[in-house]
Amino acid sequence: MNRILISLFIILAINNHLFPQNLKKDQETFLEAEYFLMFEDYNDALPYYLELYETYSENSNLAYRIGICYLGIPGSKHLAIEYLEQAAKESQASYREGSLRQKTAPYTAWYYLGNAYRINYQFEKAKEAYKKYRETLLDDDTDNILFIEHQMLVCDNARNIMKNHVKYEEENLGEQFNDGNKNFNPVISSDGSRFAYMSSLKFYDAVYFSYKERNKWTDPVNITPDLKSDGDLYISCLADKGNTLFLSKDDDINSDIYFSKYDGKKWSSAEPVSDVINTKYWESHAFVTEDGSAMVFSSDRSGGMGGLDLYISYKRSNGEWGQPVNLGPEINTPFNEDRAFIINNGTLLFFCSQGHYNMGGFDLFKSEKLQSNNWSKPENIGYPINTADDDVFFMPVNNGRSGYISVHREGKGYGKEDIYKIKFK
Repeated sequence: MNRILISLFIILAINNHLFPQNLKKDQETFLEAEYFLMFEDYNDALPYYLELYETYSENSNLAYRIGICYLGIPGSKHLAIEYLEQAAKESQASYREGSLRQKTAPYTAWYYLGNAYRINYQFEKAKEAYKKYRETLLDDDTDNILFIEHQMLVCDNARNIMKNHVKYEEENLGEQFNDGNKNFNPVISSDGSRFAYMSSLKFYDAVYFSYKERNKWTDPVNITPDLKSDGDLYISCLADKGNTLFLSKDDDINSDIYFSKYDGKKWSSAEPVSDVINTKYWESHAFVTEDGSAMVFSSDRSGGMGGLDLYISYKRSNGEWGQPVNLGPEINTPFNEDRAFIINNGTLLFFCSQGHYNMGGFDLFKSEKLQSNNWSKPENIGYPINTADDDVFFMPVNNGRSGYISVHREGKGYGKEDIYKIKFK
């Protein structure tokens, strides 16, 4: 009789583990995580998913989401692999969002697994994962087919690019501009007197500003309240000797370009630039030349080469921006081009791209303006400034011989992402 009771207890215990009575509570936890994931708040979403995974370790959909979170957290991207391996093996076409009862992952798990391998420099495994994902695509899904075949190609490019290290020195800007947060998008005025950057605070992304006084930088001030921002304004550039700040406003649905003016004491509320630049499409990251005569920006408006393209607009005699012109197929690809900076009187262009001779994700490129008003073939600025991960922001100074970047250095620096100044040798 005791043996029967013990056996029954074991069965009940197993059933309680598989079908916990607090499933409703766990579903609420899952939806909490889904909310944060929707807004790419990976650090906030991850603990919820990991808590659930302790109970539902066979749930490959949870593993899929944990993998995506780790891929979005600097310093933790290597941890994504084991979860995405589990998810990819249990992936299928039939997939329902928003439910903890969904136990298998979507086919896109193979794509994210390829990214995880690539970011961690496991290029052959990345190619195999991308190939698996390619096999799940329908023949008429030409855009995704083109993109995934390019991802397979960049795995070969990466090995070649890594053979020739670009030589440079880097200097961390120190605790005046770096802390335990993610500090990013550093920009400096053309005369070198004013500096702005972003910092991810607890509840929003803040805009900070500093200026030189007696050849020393003042302590950065959070100017987000001046801009009347809800944490959705992101720095693009400082123009007009640092008296005008250009930003993009990203509400996860649309993005437009904004500007703010500095009167020597405070910044004005951010306002959108003209409708010639902003459209119903996605416009982001504008950079204005030193003399204020031209603006280069990115947009996915119709008529482009594909994805985000780079456009240039010249200021008219009446002070208004002229009709933007696409920079053409030498610069723009079927993929995304973004974060453009144009210096040396509009003759030297730095930008990031998912296309061209690329080693994975976004890489940084430079191109020179030719006499024919065309652009030279973009040159990859090299490894290890470019990595197998996304490299999107390089603010050039000193005729492109130096610049500012924001990167995560494992075991170094002050926080999740620090601002550095680099100087090419």
